[in-house]
Amino acid sequence: MIIHEMEQGSEAWLQVRLGKVTASNFATAIAKPGSSTRDTYMRKLMAERLTGLPQATYSNANMDRGTELEPDAREHYSLITDTIVGQVGFVELNENTGVSPDGLIGEDGGIEIKCPLASTHIQYILNDKLPSTYQWQVHGVMWACDLKWIDFVSYCPEMTSRPIWIHRVERDEEKIAVLQVKIGSFIKEMNTKLTKIEETNF
Repeated sequence: MIIHEMEQGSEAWLQVRLGKVTASNFATAIAKPGSSTRDTYMRKLMAERLTGLPQATYSNANMDRGTELEPDAREHYSLITDTIVGQVGFVELNENTGVSPDGLIGEDGGIEIKCPLASTHIQYILNDKLPSTYQWQVHGVMWACDLKWIDFVSYCPEMTSRPIWIHRVERDEEKIAVLQVKIGSFIKEMNTKLTKIEETNF
């Protein structure tokens, strides 16, 4: 594990994660082989490796909202839990895989921040469990950073009566084992395709 200290979103950050499977895409990488989203993601990583250039990524208003509000969410969490939250740029598990944690707490913990709209924030509070959409991202960060727990944080400042919801997720070795096997298969398949491209004669 290599910890890279830089600002997330910076040019240095884009370069260090180039061609690597990252936590926000773990669910895509472990999807059924042959699925369109998995194949599209694999080609994106292949393009980054072959060109040495970051490929354009999709963004929408909700994603931009999350980026804008994340620092406020981190500060709010730190204040109400009386916790020091450390920040790093990128944690490189190996040459093929890495994550960008939203915050690290001591040696064993971390946080994963989402800043949804009020209706989704309410849903998270009522369900009172880790949203399944993020299970592989959260456990992937624990895997890459060797953490024992992560606090999943939902932050919605418009909900003035309940702007933050925190749910602790403990490390699940079975889920991490699934990630290790399936991401390993994804990378093996990608490397085979890269070799085929590099060896093709024109």
